[in-house]
Amino acid sequence: MNKDIENKARKLNQWLLNNELVKEYQYYEKLIQQHPELIVQEEELKLLQQQIVHLKHDNEDASQVIKTYEYKKQQFDDNPLIHNYLLIKEELNNLMIQIETIINEQLQKDIDE
Repeated sequence: MNKDIENKARKLNQWLLNNELVKEYQYYEKLIQQHPELIVQEEELKLLQQQIVHLKHDNEDASQVIKTYEYKKQQFDDNPLIHNYLLIKEELNNLMIQIETIINEQLQKDIDE
């Protein structure tokens, strides 16, 4: 890899690690890991999602499983830790999209020149 590119990638990585939004995301991630009941709820939601997919794939009625999923998902999302975590995650995703857009625009600009 080109040394200049590697250096810029390292600087971007360091900037991200020092970014307050990233630090806040990591903070909430650790808090959630300290609450096993949240991890169990998340796993239950994943299993319900799989069940829904299988039922739909087999052309079976998934309405009851969907209702159960929606109820449990709402309870999960209403937890203050999860709520804040998801908000920060969305902000972080938007930041990553902005960075990607800037990089792609610069690459296209360099190609066009």
